[in-house]
Amino acid sequence: MATQVDGTAPALAARKLVAGYLPGISIVQGVSVEAVRGQIRCVLGPNGTGKSTLLKVLFGFLPAWEGEVLLDGRSFNGTPPHEMGRHGVAYLPQRPSVFPYLSVEVNLRLGAWQYKAHRSRVDALVQRACDQFPVLREKRRHPAGTLSGGQQRQLEIARSLMHDPAVFLIDEPTAGIEPRVAAQIYGIITEIAGQGKAVLLVDQNIKRALEIADYVYVMRTGTILAEGSRESFGGDTEALVARWLYESGKT
Repeated sequence: MATQVDGTAPALAARKLVAGYLPGISIVQGVSVEAVRGQIRCVLGPNGTGKSTLLKVLFGFLPAWEGEVLLDGRSFNGTPPHEMGRHGVAYLPQRPSVFPYLSVEVNLRLGAWQYKAHRSRVDALVQRACDQFPVLREKRRHPAGTLSGGQQRQLEIARSLMHDPAVFLIDEPTAGIEPRVAAQIYGIITEIAGQGKAVLLVDQNIKRALEIADYVYVMRTGTILAEGSRESFGGDTEALVARWLYESGKT
């Protein structure tokens, strides 16, 4: 079972999850993780270890064969993604998810679909997003597909925040993005946690993820290899995590 840093009850928790895509072939094998309000918890590991699959199970895209998904202590096993969204969970996939032929503003409004009957509220949310992400105000009328990769990522984050989620599941937020823009994205993620939201971040960028992480899960071949607060690892955490991954890959 995952360990809490400070005794704070997790907003979202996985308990001994087992899941996969084909019958009898489990990708996630007894994994327990937690997302805690005000914290960034990172799941690190190389490709093919089940990190993205874990997020898909947590958000309801894949059913859990065994184990349990808990939201504020209540079981949410089998809950579909749109209902997870209604209950305050946002999911940012690794693959681009903007609607490229629709304007930036329309993309943002689609993120507030729960409030579509309240035009003034949606207007206020769009304005808030533009205040938080100035580039979106500048590109407000432009088709989303004309934005750079980093700008599209900011749009995706802003759209995910439109319904003010309590939990944010983020998969590889800076994949394929230049370092300067990637630094901005990590800064935004830090701000999100600073607003009291629970962030569970899947990442291969060990160095940058560890710079912002409060707690780390090291994942290998569908299981949690090691976990703990960044401080609890001691010494050169990046080198330590890399060594764990390398040594476990030889066995």
